[in-house]
Amino acid sequence: MQPKLDQQRIRFWQRWAVHCALGEVLGIGTAGAIAYAVNQAIGEPEQLGDKFTVLGCMLLAGAIEGSVLGWLQWRVLRERIPQLTATEWVGLTVAIAVLGWFLGMLPSLFFIDATPSNQPAETAIDLESPLMFAALSIGTGLLLGALFGLFQWISLRKYVRQSGMWILANALGWGLGLGWIYVAASLPTAQTPFALTVVCGAVGGILAGLSVGIVTGWFLLRLLW
Repeated sequence: MQPKLDQQRIRFWQRWAVHCALGEVLGIGTAGAIAYAVNQAIGEPEQLGDKFTVLGCMLLAGAIEGSVLGWLQWRVLRERIPQLTATEWVGLTVAIAVLGWFLGMLPSLFFIDATPSNQPAETAIDLESPLMFAALSIGTGLLLGALFGLFQWISLRKYVRQSGMWILANALGWGLGLGWIYVAASLPTAQTPFALTVVCGAVGGILAGLSVGIVTGWFLLRLLW
């Protein structure tokens, strides 16, 4: 019985990781396509109306990403939690995905001045340095991952004991996953061919989704068995 149980757990972990990877590559791909279309239509938003248009489009991207990822996750979870409905799980996943995009877009659209600064170079914080970039990526992932896990925990706690671990699981998973997304987003330049930019985004989405799936899946094995 024990070898059979171990095989069942491994298959569950594998399916969860693959579904998370698929959800992220589809979600990030859709978000990237929407961002590209908006950039082609509006360019760098300067007017308040354009900024709200960009924000609205990216919130739509978040809703699509949350729907795809939430539905794919639910398809695996229902094997162990048959009471869990798609509406409940997907709805909470969409809510946190939209909130995440909202929080992520606010600074660049409304609070960070894109014009050159007169601040002396020796006192300015170099946000483009690899070390600072990595720290911000991981820190953002930990924060948004914790929020992601908190929203899904609202549903999970009804069916699983010690479900508070899910918040930590997502913080760690998204901390690693968002690092891959930011790395993939930072590689292309203005001269990079569009096809190569798409490939970078797809690879980043796959690595991010696998990271989230592997880490959170490890926690799920301890929560659901």
